[in-house]
Amino acid sequence: MEKKLNSCVTEIVGAYWGDEGKGRVAAFESTNAHLVLRTTGGNNAGHTVYYNGEKVPLHLIPGGIINKGTIAIICNGVVLNPDVLYEEINLLSKYVEITPDNLIVSNCAHIIMPYHIELDAIYEGRRGKNKIGTTKRGIGPCYSDKANRIGIRMQDVFRSEDNLKQLLKIALDFHENSLNEENIHYTVDELYSYCMKIKENLGKYIKNANMYISKALENRKKIVIEGAQADRLDLEVGDYPNCTSSYCNASGTISAAGIGPKYVDKVVAVMKGYCSRVGNGPFPTELLDSDGDVIREMGHEYGTTTGRPRRCGWLDLVILNKSRGYTDLCLNHLDTIGLIGEKLGYIKVCTSYSYNGEDINFYPEDIEVTGNVPTPNYKVFEGGWTIPKDCKTFDDLPANAKEYINFIEEITNIPVSYIGIGPHNEDTIVR
Repeated sequence: MEKKLNSCVTEIVGAYWGDEGKGRVAAFESTNAHLVLRTTGGNNAGHTVYYNGEKVPLHLIPGGIINKGTIAIICNGVVLNPDVLYEEINLLSKYVEITPDNLIVSNCAHIIMPYHIELDAIYEGRRGKNKIGTTKRGIGPCYSDKANRIGIRMQDVFRSEDNLKQLLKIALDFHENSLNEENIHYTVDELYSYCMKIKENLGKYIKNANMYISKALENRKKIVIEGAQADRLDLEVGDYPNCTSSYCNASGTISAAGIGPKYVDKVVAVMKGYCSRVGNGPFPTELLDSDGDVIREMGHEYGTTTGRPRRCGWLDLVILNKSRGYTDLCLNHLDTIGLIGEKLGYIKVCTSYSYNGEDINFYPEDIEVTGNVPTPNYKVFEGGWTIPKDCKTFDDLPANAKEYINFIEEITNIPVSYIGIGPHNEDTIVR
C-alpha cells in the first residue's frame, strides 16, 4: 500500500469481541509515539501494561504513557469515571511521574455521574430475561445523556456555581422518576460537591485536547490510538443490542478523537488463534463441547477481575470483513492454538458460513431478528505445533505454524504483521 504523505496515525482495534490482547501491539507502537490516545468507551475496557516486569492494569489511561516523552490523552469520545481515573493516576505514579505535561483529559469528555451507575443497574434489571450483560459501570446511561444533550462534561466543573447547578438540576430532573422508583435520591448540592471534588483532584489535567492533537497532525508527529472493546461490540456495526454504547470500529475510533481518515497510516486489527466472547450475543464458531473446554483451559480464558469463564470457539475469518479497512493483523496466542492442535489432533478455521440454505462469505446482520446463527464451514489443519524457545523471527516458526499464518493472509488478503508467541509483550514477532 502506498504510504500517504499526511499519514502519521496508527489505530489498534479489536477484530472480534474484545480480550484479543491489544495491549501487545500498543506497547510496540507507542514506544516512539508523540501522542497515545484513548478515544472511546469508559472504564469497561482497558489494557494491561508491564513496567519493570510488574503487571499494571489500566482502564482509562493509555498504556503508552509509560514511555518517556509520550503524551497520553483521554479524548472527547470517552465517558469518564473520575474516581477510577484518580485511582489510576495514583497507581501509575508509583512507576512513572504523572503530570499535566504527559496526561491530558479532554475538557469535552463526559463525566459518569453517580446516578449513571445506579441507572445502569436499574435499566439492566428491567430487561428481565433479555439482559445484555452490562458491566453496570454507568457507561450506557452516560452515553445516553450525551446523545440527549443533558450530559455533564469535564469542563463544566469550571462553570460558576449557579450555572453548574442549573445543568445538574436538568439532568437530575430527567432521571428523577427512574431513581425514585428504586428509592434512590440525589440532591443538586450533593452532585455539585462531587463536581468540586473532580475539579480539585483532576482539574490540572483538563485541557483542550483537540489543540494538542491538531498540532501533532500538523507536524506529522506519530499518534497511536489504543482502541477499546472491538469491532463486533460497536454500536453501529456490531451485534446490536449485545454491544457496547460507543463506536469502537476503526472509523469510530478516529472520529471520537476528531481525526480525519487521511491521517491514518495503519489500522492494526488484533485477533487470537481462536475466538472468545464475554456476555450474550451470536457466536457462530462457539464450541459447547469438550473442544471448547480445551481452548478455555489452555488459553486461560477467564475474566481478569470476575473469574467468569469466557465463551470459546474456533477462529472465524468471515468476521474479518474487508470493508473494515484493516491494513495489518496481529495474531496473538499462536503458541496456544498450536498446543491446542497437538492435544486435539486438529485445528479448525472458519472460512465461510452456511446460512438460509446457501454458502456466504459475509457476516449476516439479521441474526438477532431470525434467531438463525450461521453454521461455520471449516478448513481443518491436522495436528499442531510447539514454538521453539529461541524463536525470534517468522522463519524460526515451525512449518505448520507458518502454513497456518499464510492461510489467514490468503483468505483475508491482509498481512499478519505481528505474531504473539508467548504471554509477555516481548514474546512478539514483528514482520
